[in-house]
Amino acid sequence: MGVWQKIALGCALALVPLVAQAQDKPTLTKVKVGLTRTMIVGATNTAIEKGYFKEAGLDVDVNYLDGSASFVVLLARNELQIVEGGVSASFFNGVKQGLPVRIAMDNVSTPIGHWMVLRADLKDKIKTIADFKGHVLGINAPTSISLYEAAKVLATGGVSLKDVTVKTVGFPQMVAAFETKAVDAFPMPSPWSTEIPAMGLGVQWVNIDDVVTPKPFVLSVVMYNTEWAAQNPKVAQGFFTALLRGGRDYCDAYHGGPNRSEVADRIVRSGVGRDVKALETYNWGARSVDGKANAASLDDIQKWYVEQGALPEAQPMDKVLDTAFADTAAKTLGPFTPANKDSKKPGCR
Repeated sequence: MGVWQKIALGCALALVPLVAQAQDKPTLTKVKVGLTRTMIVGATNTAIEKGYFKEAGLDVDVNYLDGSASFVVLLARNELQIVEGGVSASFFNGVKQGLPVRIAMDNVSTPIGHWMVLRADLKDKIKTIADFKGHVLGINAPTSISLYEAAKVLATGGVSLKDVTVKTVGFPQMVAAFETKAVDAFPMPSPWSTEIPAMGLGVQWVNIDDVVTPKPFVLSVVMYNTEWAAQNPKVAQGFFTALLRGGRDYCDAYHGGPNRSEVADRIVRSGVGRDVKALETYNWGARSVDGKANAASLDDIQKWYVEQGALPEAQPMDKVLDTAFADTAAKTLGPFTPANKDSKKPGCR
């Protein structure tokens, strides 16, 4: 064997381990997910950072949305395969139109930690719900789940949405809306329901968890493109199982487990809240540790939208909700017990 042949053989042998490593490295399947910047991002980002999605062979691409009500077209076109966001009239209309969208899992449910926050300078003038007639109600998006929450609160005092002026204000603009007195009250999630009162701009007026029924009230859900899931059933199941793992880690943090600061840090890095120390003091929304979305709550929301004229008619629940992915994920992971067994907090169980 000549010198050059020996060199060529040596190079070829040296490449064998590299080729083997390349072949052993798994190819990850990309899944595009739409999220809204609220506390619950802690579950998804935990699943990303702890490698749960990667273990399932997935590369999750997070896209933050301004408002969950605008997701339907993106989901139906398969530009996003998954969306985690509030239950909206837009979603139910999409189901009615036959778009390939459906709910798979609970994302936030009672206790949700939302408050109807009243402007601070009005606390001595508006003492009861009935006093709110003629005032301005802020809502983050037209026909959003926040409007349903607000309507439930107002109804306890005999006030309807026709008795108030509804003004759309995005969550990032809520502080300015209170400072300029553009709105008088707003149904707020964490961290705003804590932050705005801490700034002296508002007061926690009505705890929405005390008002909204049926319970558990399903505020936010995980929705998916049904055509994508049908074509990629193992990928879809892998996603939902990994997400439920992240959700259970979130629930450990919710109950004051040893990972609370770790999860809080992920939430803050997602653009929610001022800092970890502040976030740890907020009311965190709960979620089902088995991913179960309460069909009775979803149906009540849907029928309310019909009453408001935002939907022509209610759809059968089997067209709205499919629990198969959540059921399989819960069975795979087994029973859940919080790391902090002394926690008495309701929800996330």
